[in-house]
Amino acid sequence: MALVIEPTARADVALIVAQAYGLSPRELEIAHLVARGLPTAEIAAALFLSPHTVRGYLKAVFGKAGVSSRGELVARLFAERF
Repeated sequence: MALVIEPTARADVALIVAQAYGLSPRELEIAHLVARGLPTAEIAAALFLSPHTVRGYLKAVFGKAGVSSRGELVARLFAERF
């Protein structure tokens, strides 16, 4: 038997953290697009949603993650953890 210990991939950590905050798959998808720097209108176009719907998802994500801005969200979900 062998045990390999290596750092967790950043994407894997983001998924675990998102699950810990109770984000739905769509909310995580929107959070990823926020992390890429896309504005609301571009997120809406990419996901075939209205900007109003995207803002609703963002409000829910912010509430679940306990943040109040996109920058805080990215730092909370996607910052490298040591």
